[in-house]
Amino acid sequence: MLDYKFAYLSLALLYMLAWLGVFWKTPWKSGMIKVGFIGGIMGVIAEVWYFRDYWRPPTLFSDGGMIGIEDFIIGFALFGVGGYIHTAYTRKEIDFEREEPAKNFHFFILFLLGSGSLTLFSIGLGFHSGYVTFITFFLLSVYIWIQRPDLIGISIQSAFLTLGISFIIYFINFNLLFPDFWTKYGMLEKPILGVRILNIPLSEMLWHFTWAMLCSMFRGYRNGVYYKSYDPQVD
Repeated sequence: MLDYKFAYLSLALLYMLAWLGVFWKTPWKSGMIKVGFIGGIMGVIAEVWYFRDYWRPPTLFSDGGMIGIEDFIIGFALFGVGGYIHTAYTRKEIDFEREEPAKNFHFFILFLLGSGSLTLFSIGLGFHSGYVTFITFFLLSVYIWIQRPDLIGISIQSAFLTLGISFIIYFINFNLLFPDFWTKYGMLEKPILGVRILNIPLSEMLWHFTWAMLCSMFRGYRNGVYYKSYDPQVD
C-alpha cells in the first residue's frame, strides 16, 4: 500500500504529464510557461478557501491542512492545460485580420470578482467552497460568452477535453493508487459534492470542467485575440 502522503504529489505529477502533452503540441510555448507560474501562485493561494471545507490532503512535509509544493505544481499544470489545450488539439490559429485592443482592466476586474465571490460566499457567508467555485467559474464564463460569443466553441471544447483528461487522471490516482483518499481527506458530504462516479467526486469533475471552460478564454479575451480554423493550404 502506497503512503497517502504521496497521493497529492501523484495527482500533481499526473497533471504535469498532461501539461507536457499540451506543451508539445501548442505553438505558444513561452506563453504557456508564463501562465503556468501565475497558476502555481494561484494554486497556493486557493488553499485559503479549500482547506476550510473542501479537503486537507497530506503532502510530503505535512499530515494535511498545510500548503505544499504540490499546490504550486498542480496550479502550474492546470493553468497550462485549461488555458492552452484548445491551441494544441482544436486546430485553431490566431486571426490577425480581426484583433481588438487588450482588455487588461476588464480582466483584472474579473479576477477581483472571482476572488471576491469565493471570499464572500465561502468564508464570509459560509457556503461550501465547492458550490461557490464551480458556480463562480460558470457565471464568469457566461459573462465572457456574452461579450465574445466567438469564444464559446473554444470554451466548450476545452472543457470537455480537460474533463476527459481529468477523469483518466483521477481514475488512476484514486482507484488504482489511493482508493481511500477522499474518504480520509475530503470534506464533501454535501448534495452533489458527495456523489462519486467510479470513486471520483462529481465536485472534482465539475471543478475541472468549469475551470477549463473559463480559463481557455483568458488569452483571447484579455489580449483581444480572435481565432480561426487552421488552414493547411496557407503553409
